[in-house]
Amino acid sequence: MTPKDFDNVLSLMAAIIFADKHVYDSEITAFIDSAGQLDFDHDFDPCQLSITPDLSIKAPSPENSQASSPSFLADWYETNKTQIREKLSTPFYKDWFYNLLDQLSDLPNKEKIISVMRDISLADGKVHISERALITLAERHWDMR
Repeated sequence: MTPKDFDNVLSLMAAIIFADKHVYDSEITAFIDSAGQLDFDHDFDPCQLSITPDLSIKAPSPENSQASSPSFLADWYETNKTQIREKLSTPFYKDWFYNLLDQLSDLPNKEKIISVMRDISLADGKVHISERALITLAERHWDMR
């Protein structure tokens, strides 16, 4: 998974937090907890093994292994929340959202992304129609529905 893919996956997940225009601590906690349970190197990488120049096989580097730590995810959220909130507040938010979906269309296990999006949407005790809409857009775009 490239760093751009990683940011795009987290952006999709974080978009659910801002979908209903209300930010709840429980949603941020769900984002950190649910995204932290993903194994970004294996869950979304179609090539889990690589051949080194000396033709030995090695596991992928753990470059993203620390990326699923709670502190890293909290920092990522704080760094990116304003930009994501601004994207969702424009009339063209679907263009941004579909662009993210397009860029991630080749990743395996996209249902894990949808699962985290659902976890976040349920975190405040109710699924707002705008949260449900983003999840449905993603499922339809990825032919999961």
